[in-house]
Amino acid sequence: MTLPLPALIAIGIAGLALLLLLIIRFKMQAFYALILVSIVVGLAAGLPMTNITADDGTVERLGIIQAIIAGVGGTLGSVAVLVALGSMLGKIIELSGGADSLAGKFTKWLGPKRVGIALVIAAAILAIPVFFDAGFIILVPIIFAFSKVAGLNPIKFGLPVAGIMLAVHVAVPPHPGIVGGATILGADIGWVTIFALLVSIPLAALSFWVGKLINRREFAMIEATKEMFENFGDDQPSANAGLRDARRRRAPSRCSA
Repeated sequence: MTLPLPALIAIGIAGLALLLLLIIRFKMQAFYALILVSIVVGLAAGLPMTNITADDGTVERLGIIQAIIAGVGGTLGSVAVLVALGSMLGKIIELSGGADSLAGKFTKWLGPKRVGIALVIAAAILAIPVFFDAGFIILVPIIFAFSKVAGLNPIKFGLPVAGIMLAVHVAVPPHPGIVGGATILGADIGWVTIFALLVSIPLAALSFWVGKLINRREFAMIEATKEMFENFGDDQPSANAGLRDARRRRAPSRCSA
């Protein structure tokens, strides 16, 4: 018996809510939560656990297990290569110090008064091949270094950086969410990338502006983060050098007596 469309839509929405609840509230690993919710939604929609075959051997009703295998396998077939290459490129950037060099370079170009803008631009570029959580962890030492040199709360730099990195992670290939969605809808991945970048560029500016607006007042850091920031050394040469060199170039020259 097939359920009416409104009931199926309600089951789908309830499934999404359950998925978010398991991941956010109960901290369940995302893959396990997705499999569990898929089974629950399938049962609620009236699907059998396995295929029901007719007398001639054809599939009369698709089973939950076979539907999960076909869905996951079909998506991974086109997503896995992009995700793997993106992960490898992100690791290369991390180990080579590319993120540090990128942040320092933009700071030299834009000047010490625009460190926040420089970090947002660097974060937007870094977020394309690197997952959000890994990319933000890579940038935390750089944010700390720039914040200590500038004498500012790291939240002033960290909030806009996190905002643009999250936006790029959601919208720009090769991240698995957008690639999987493009595959399911049959969209051209090249056009998806172009439009996603066109959307992300103004989002970078908006992220910096909103972060600056929110941070007009001082926010207290949690104790663990505060201790980590206070104990963070000034021995990060590239990040500190980028800001100091920019300041040195902008400072008026003095003639020796």
